[in-house]
Amino acid sequence: MKYTFFLLILGVLSIVSMAAVAGSHDPITILGNGDFTTENGVISGSGTVEDPYLIAGWEIDVPSGVPYGIKVENASVSFILRGLVIRGAMEAQGAAIRLGFVSAATIEDCTIANSVNGIAISYSVDVTVRRNVLYVLGRGLRVIGESVKEYRHEIDETNVLNDYPIYYIYGKDGETVSGIHSSNLTVAASRNMTITENEIVCGDGMQLAFVEDSLISGNTVHRLAPTLSEDGISLYRSTGNTVSDNMLKNNRRAGMHLWLSSGNTISNNQLLANDYGLIIAASDDNRVYDNVVAANPTGIEISAGSTGNEVARNIVYHENTKYGIAIEQAVGNRVEKNAIVQSETGILLGTQAYNNTILANTIVSGAYGMLIVGSNNEIVGNLIAQNSDGVLFRPTFGKPVIRGNAFHNNVFTDNSHRHISFNDDSEGNRLYRNFFLGAVIANVRVYDPGRNTWTVSGEGNFWEDYDGCDADGDGFGDDPVLVLPAGVNDTAPLLSPIGAISGLGVLSTLEETVFAVLTEGGDKVQIASLIADEGYERFVGFRGFPTLLQEDFPGILFDYGEEVPGGVTGYGFTMETVNFPLDIAFFDGSGAFVGGTAMEANSSAQYTVNASFQYALELQSGSLSAWGIGAGSRLILPEPGEG
Repeated sequence: MKYTFFLLILGVLSIVSMAAVAGSHDPITILGNGDFTTENGVISGSGTVEDPYLIAGWEIDVPSGVPYGIKVENASVSFILRGLVIRGAMEAQGAAIRLGFVSAATIEDCTIANSVNGIAISYSVDVTVRRNVLYVLGRGLRVIGESVKEYRHEIDETNVLNDYPIYYIYGKDGETVSGIHSSNLTVAASRNMTITENEIVCGDGMQLAFVEDSLISGNTVHRLAPTLSEDGISLYRSTGNTVSDNMLKNNRRAGMHLWLSSGNTISNNQLLANDYGLIIAASDDNRVYDNVVAANPTGIEISAGSTGNEVARNIVYHENTKYGIAIEQAVGNRVEKNAIVQSETGILLGTQAYNNTILANTIVSGAYGMLIVGSNNEIVGNLIAQNSDGVLFRPTFGKPVIRGNAFHNNVFTDNSHRHISFNDDSEGNRLYRNFFLGAVIANVRVYDPGRNTWTVSGEGNFWEDYDGCDADGDGFGDDPVLVLPAGVNDTAPLLSPIGAISGLGVLSTLEETVFAVLTEGGDKVQIASLIADEGYERFVGFRGFPTLLQEDFPGILFDYGEEVPGGVTGYGFTMETVNFPLDIAFFDGSGAFVGGTAMEANSSAQYTVNASFQYALELQSGSLSAWGIGAGSRLILPEPGEG
């Protein structure tokens, strides 16, 4: 802080001295070499490297509606902006100083205050920025370019943004950037970097441009006040990077933003209360795994022609989320094994979302499990439960027609309005081996004006309330199911819900094993259970699970990998969206029983134990007492390769 204060005093003294010479000036616009004139604030120089034009000492108060204090574009001459005071550049799309398509420019000893954006450098080379003091509401320093050389600037830590030094790193290989506490960290044209344990606060975030094969891990990027900044971490034309274990919260735009960046791995980050958790735009073949995405109006967005991205094993939740995962104008992406809870719309397949695969996701407790405008997508193995509408085809008024989507092996349960609602703009969509369970309003489970197919290759869907017969014993009903209002038919309805086990979203992907609990009385109880040892698996549990399938279904053993503290937020169990009671037993790392209780259906209580535990076992209600599992019991897991 003393260092920053010293710089500020020096800058102010310099500016006062220069201002006494030059005075005030209107905003300056220079659109070519010929505009460097005394009318535009030039006080000396000829534009050569040895004798650059000098614009210095002016105080510029930017009027309302004027985007820039100083704008210089398309200039090949050398020039210096020195000792300027610029105030009041309040247009969101403007800046106090903008340089575009220039070279060999210098900005030094200037003060920018009471403005939205500070300095914008676009498509320029070899700009020097030093000893400037910026107090802005939005972006302090922004560099934009389409090539590596357009990021080749000399910008050092003598520049101060909102009381923090600016860090600009260019052209490094194999270095570590760590321990920075700042408002702007930019790394450009670098490779094999380790960027770790930095805190970027109340400013421009962390910007990576033309960065390759680097690790960005353990950083925190956030706002403490509602400044008009943008992304927490942005990747531009950057490939082969791993971005993991970062905390990105309360950023005005996205917690993380990929633009023209491919082949990156985004994992184990916390993306909390940003406008977007993650944006993948015009970027291909990225892997987005095991992130927690909470309280963002849009959790994850894939757009702008992105293809080949995999979004898997993420937790997306919070009632403030409008879209859990949104795919628009994107082709050939895969969304798999995500837990999406409380989003207004769990998954959006929007305009020009084609040939995407939506596989084994658990989508619970929203207005719409899925909202569909795109075509030729495959939706398979998802649990879509306790929404108002399970799947809604949004009206497009014929532009475009929504066609060719395939729904199979999904479980729809307890969606209060309808499981699926087609519209007049939907045709040629195929539905087979889906399971429609639970009650809905007015007993209208699905709605189809008549242009879609409900039986494929002789297989229809399971309808819980179907009461037809099967005279030939082939497992399909002899009487069709009438789908209203058009009266199309499911001509081969399934008679058994057994196959629904493969369509339970995340649960259908868990490994099942048999282990033992040795009771205090010496009895050895064999228990079949699914193993939930990943964060997204533990988060899902029995959320949205259909009551019809509860009987004889295995329990779930939650394994944290190590002992965790009981009675602590984050390690409790909730019964929200679970429609039936359960028992739960807790065991420590050695397998010793440390507590257990009964859990009520749909309870918002947090069930935990006042002891450290590693394992929690959920079983059907009454199992603990029936099997004698309690004090003195011990969990015995199978050895690797057994079970």
